[in-house]
Amino acid sequence: MKKRGEITVFLSLSLLCIFALLCVMVESARMAGSRYYFQTAVNGALDNLFSQYHRELWEKYRILGLPYESQEEIKTRLESYVQKYLEVDNWYPIELEELELSGCDTLVSRGGDLLSREIVEYMKYGVWKELDLSPETGLSFVRDIEEAVETGQLAENYTEQAKEVRKLEKCVEKIASCMENQEERAERVARELASDDAGGFRSAARAFRREAGRLDGLIGDYEEQAEKLRKKLETSGKLAEADGPYAAYINEDGARRQEIMEQAKITARNLELLGQTEELAEELEDAWEAEKEEAKKRAAEEKGTSLKELLGLSWREEVGDLSLGEAEDLWTDFMHTTMVVQKSKGDEEKRKLLDRVKDMAQGGLLKLVLPEGAKVSGASLPRTGLPSQTAGSKSTDTPNPLERALIHEYCGTFFTNAMSEETHPVQYELEYLLQGKNTDRKNLEGVVTQLLLVRQGLNLAQILADSVKREEAHSLALLIVGITGIAPLIEITAFFIMGIWAIGEAIVDLRELFRGGRVPVWKSEEQWQLSLDGLLDMGEKKRCPEKDVQQDGLTYEGYLKLLLFLTGHQDLQMRMLDIMQMNLQREDSRFSMSNCAYQVDILGQACGKHVFFELAIVDNFVENVDKYDLAAKAARSY
Repeated sequence: MKKRGEITVFLSLSLLCIFALLCVMVESARMAGSRYYFQTAVNGALDNLFSQYHRELWEKYRILGLPYESQEEIKTRLESYVQKYLEVDNWYPIELEELELSGCDTLVSRGGDLLSREIVEYMKYGVWKELDLSPETGLSFVRDIEEAVETGQLAENYTEQAKEVRKLEKCVEKIASCMENQEERAERVARELASDDAGGFRSAARAFRREAGRLDGLIGDYEEQAEKLRKKLETSGKLAEADGPYAAYINEDGARRQEIMEQAKITARNLELLGQTEELAEELEDAWEAEKEEAKKRAAEEKGTSLKELLGLSWREEVGDLSLGEAEDLWTDFMHTTMVVQKSKGDEEKRKLLDRVKDMAQGGLLKLVLPEGAKVSGASLPRTGLPSQTAGSKSTDTPNPLERALIHEYCGTFFTNAMSEETHPVQYELEYLLQGKNTDRKNLEGVVTQLLLVRQGLNLAQILADSVKREEAHSLALLIVGITGIAPLIEITAFFIMGIWAIGEAIVDLRELFRGGRVPVWKSEEQWQLSLDGLLDMGEKKRCPEKDVQQDGLTYEGYLKLLLFLTGHQDLQMRMLDIMQMNLQREDSRFSMSNCAYQVDILGQACGKHVFFELAIVDNFVENVDKYDLAAKAARSY
């Protein structure tokens, strides 16, 4: 019996197609899984890498950073971690071709913005005890501090300009003294004319002319000094204020300048009058001499002339003595000066005491405000290798007031200052954040000067707002200048006194801060420490008065955190990195914040191997394709 096999062939061919289709579908699913597995391998490699953060950096500063020596090292480490995934015997045979490091941002990158992000994230958990100032209040205080700095600088400018005005007043005093000398010599001229002494008159006239000739040079000195004041006003941007008290000195129509120009006119008029008087006196003397000679001749021609007459001594009976009365009458038109400069030894002494307080603030301020026996750290920062010296990228973030307040609170928590009990090789770390100098002493001196300027501005603002204190300063200005002093000089001197008063109070404030006390940003009347008499006493004794009044307000550290608002954001970030690196290098000299990664981006390239395509029934359908490409991107940051 003949057997038929078409059904078997049909079923065989059908099953072959079905199995091939199933293998393709399973391979497709496996390929999708291999892509996911490769992505998991890349992500896992990054997770493994970022778990190796620098432990000391975290322990000391609560900052996460990945230390590395080179980007090639990071790449090698990542490749080894990926290989551990690919070496597993599973359904995903994959061969790694390349792992590219497409990005690596360190804590130094972007001007230190990444450091600030970490700090803010850490501080948001409320790990601080209490903010000295709430962000809302702090923002208001920052504006106050900025205005205080401007006011302090304005007071500094006024103080310097007041010195220039005083130099002008010295020129005015010399001019006034010259005019007084002219008055004295004019009186001598009048006396000689009244006594009909022609020789004495000529001597007195020469003396007057010499003294009057000095005036042009003295006025030239005044003009030169006035021009210096004008230039200083231009440099400080205060030239517009020349319409105020300075106008009297530097403007063409200023009261003091007009007064001086008037003396030049008076002197010129008197010199002209002296010339006329000299001419008239000479004419009178010539006429008298002519009459005298004529009388002598007549006496000699008469008969029986005695020896006495021959000697010409009888002419007096006929001619009489020389009379300069007409010249004396002409000289009565002499123009008297109305310029008077009143000077008082006691008043000048008060001015010197105020100058002494200013000198105290400018020289040896650190010794003046530090407690007795306090030692200043002599530590220095490294000259090279600091992040602030090597980083070139710029900050692009602008933290809001809350974030700035949190960052400053972090600085107060993790960095030392002059009042800290904890000791570091570089002790004044907060001061370095503010000043950025290379020694502890310079940083402390800079902070003390900055604090003095801020407190001076705040104190001056309160003096200006207090009518009683303004009146006290005005009364002392009247005493120093004198009742006859012109109003602009009194106004300038009064502001000078208020500026020095603000400085004296600021010195007391700083001494209190360095004793561990508190000073309020804005003081009440009861919290004001230094009277005007106390200010003069400070200048006399050359030392800061001791005050034991307990006050509320900010501590030294609180003021430093407030002053950080005036520091550029990038400067602050880079200086924080400097300090962190310096302290961590004490245990690991090779540590560098520039080699401390914060974020890493990678791109992996791999080749996957087909599993089900290797079957003969499938191989013919896919045209001998046994491999395929895989790619995976990943990024991690702390």
